[in-house]
Amino acid sequence: MKSTKILGLALVGILSTGGVTAIAHASNNIVPKNTVMTEQAVEQDSYKKNKLKEVALNAFQKNFNETIDTKNFYERNNEFYEIDGHKFYITGWSNKNSKFINGNTAIQYTAVLDAETNKIVSLQYHPGEAKNQNYKDFSYDEAKDLATNFVKENNILDGKSYEFSEEQSKEVNAAKDSKEDWYYHFYFKYDGGKTCLVNVNKDLKKVTEITLDEGQDQG
Repeated sequence: MKSTKILGLALVGILSTGGVTAIAHASNNIVPKNTVMTEQAVEQDSYKKNKLKEVALNAFQKNFNETIDTKNFYERNNEFYEIDGHKFYITGWSNKNSKFINGNTAIQYTAVLDAETNKIVSLQYHPGEAKNQNYKDFSYDEAKDLATNFVKENNILDGKSYEFSEEQSKEVNAAKDSKEDWYYHFYFKYDGGKTCLVNVNKDLKKVTEITLDEGQDQG
């Protein structure tokens, strides 16, 4: 009886030890809830970024007829940010691999999107410095026609009514040193007082920047 009791206790001990070991082993494979949520958030964040990048690339092609060489250009920015509780995403590409780009030889593309609607709120294409001084001969009226036709034909205001702000546009483009500026700046009022900025590159004679008044500015 004594030996049986000892054997029984030994078996209980072995089973107990095995059980504890098994539980301990299993617990090591359990990922904490917060970690799971974090991993899911990172995965969703990455998926969303890739989707918004695709929207931006298509927008540059559609609006500016610019196909970005993503294989040879460096990605820049690529981050979400919030303004007054509204989420935006900024992404970009450049031929220069530097946080701070100096020099007018840099080619840059920057896009800001509404992360909640996936709509473009800003597109900027900086082609680098002008080839020569001939850009100064490109007239205000020619650039104005380009800008107004661009807004209409590309429907960048989603069919909302708008009007060209001649006074504001002339004031900005008549400012000191504006002759040296590589761009003409044109303003359009829409949606109850919001402002859309359209920049025309004097050297390329084409629209290279649009910015909608959607509260997306950083800093």
